[in-house]
Amino acid sequence: MVPGEAAVSFRSVPAECALATASAEIARLGLTARAAVLGPAASPIMRVTLFRDGAQVAIGVGKGAGPQGEASAYFEALERYLMSARDNRRWTADATRLVPASVVAGQSALEPDLVVQRWAAEFPDSVAACASYGGVRYPTFLTDPRYYRWPVAGDDVRPYRSLLRYSSSLGTAAGVDLAEAVYHGLCELIEHDGLGQALLRWYVAGVPDVDLVPVGELPDGLRSLHADAVRAAGAPVHLLDITTDLDVPVYVAVSPAASGGPTRLGAGASLWASDAASRALGELIQVCALSASTADSPAVQRLAAWPALQRCALMPLDELLSGPVRAAPLRADMAGDGSPGWGLEHVGRALARHGIGYHVCEVAPVGSPIAVATTIAPGLERFSLVRHGVPVIPTGRGWHLWPSPDRATVTRPDPVRTR
Repeated sequence: MVPGEAAVSFRSVPAECALATASAEIARLGLTARAAVLGPAASPIMRVTLFRDGAQVAIGVGKGAGPQGEASAYFEALERYLMSARDNRRWTADATRLVPASVVAGQSALEPDLVVQRWAAEFPDSVAACASYGGVRYPTFLTDPRYYRWPVAGDDVRPYRSLLRYSSSLGTAAGVDLAEAVYHGLCELIEHDGLGQALLRWYVAGVPDVDLVPVGELPDGLRSLHADAVRAAGAPVHLLDITTDLDVPVYVAVSPAASGGPTRLGAGASLWASDAASRALGELIQVCALSASTADSPAVQRLAAWPALQRCALMPLDELLSGPVRAAPLRADMAGDGSPGWGLEHVGRALARHGIGYHVCEVAPVGSPIAVATTIAPGLERFSLVRHGVPVIPTGRGWHLWPSPDRATVTRPDPVRTR
C-alpha cells in the first residue's frame, strides 16, 4: 500500500469484502438494516439504521465515498449496537465484576485517569460493574453512555451519577479483525487527546497558537476533498494541525456556522497525516449533512454558567484565527504498508515513549465474524466532551492547562441530569 491512499488506509480487507462481512453479521444477529444517502450529490454520506422487530436499535454514519463510506456506516451501526447489547462479551459473568471505587483507582495502570481517581476520592465505597481489559478492571459506566439505563444487578448508579458526564464511547471501534478495531479505537483516543488539549490551550489557558495547513499545498486528492468540504459547509474551511507531543498526526477541519452557532468541526488522527486530514475533512462533510447549527444551541446554553467552557463548545474561529497563526504544511507520511497491525505497532510505541499504556476489552460476542473492542489509554485527555455541552474538567494530560487546579476541584460543576 502506498502512503496517502487514505480511502483504504489501515483496513484489513477491501471495502467490498468488509461490507459483505458486516451484512452477514447483521443477518446473524437477527437485525435488519435500512440505508439512506444524505447530503449534497457532490459529497454524499451513507446512514445505516439497524432494527430489531421493527424497533430502531442503532444508527451508523459512514465517512468516505463509495463502498468505503458504505462499509464505514454499516460497521459503525454494528459498533453502536454491540457496545450496549446484552449478549456482548463485556456483559458475561467472567468478564464483569462489581468492584469498589477505591480498588479500581488503586490499580497502577489507572493512576493517570483523573476521572477514576475523582470517583474514588468522592465516592470511595461505591461499587460499579467493571469489565476486564487484560489485567485491568475499568468501569463500564465510563465506556458505554447507555449503561446507566440498564446497570448490572448490584450496581447502584446513584452514588456516582455526577460522573456520568464523562461517559462516552471514545475508544470503541469496529473492524474486520481485532487489530483493525484497536488501531482505530486508539486513534480516536489520540484524536480527542489532541482536540481536548487544543481547546484547553486556546480557550481556557488563553494561548491562541494555531497551526494552519495551507490548502494550496495539499496533495490533489486532499485538495479536492477540501473543496467538497467547502461546498458542504457553504463557508470557508480551515484545516488545523493539533498534533501533540505523541507525534501521531491529528487534524481538525473547522468551518464557521452561518448562524453564529458552534463552529462545525471534523477531526481525525492516524499514523499517516494524509489519512488523518482526510478523516477530518470527511467528518466535517458528515457533520454539515447531518446537523443544522443554530446560535441558541442547547449544548452551548447548558454551559452558560461556565463562560470558559461555553467558549470551548462554541469554539469561536474569528477570535482564534486573529491571533498567532503559523503555516504548517501537511506532515509527511512515514513509510510502511498501511495495515492495521503495522499501524497499531507504531502507535503503541508512540504512546509507550510517553509512558502511556493501552488496554483492550473485546465487545463483540464470541463467534462474531467482526471485531468490536473498547480500548482505554489512561492519561489521554478527554476534555473534548465539553463540545457536547457537558461541564467537564481535564481528565488526564490536559490538567496542567487548567488555570487553578485546586479551585477547580472545590468548585467542580454541578451534576448533569441524565435521561
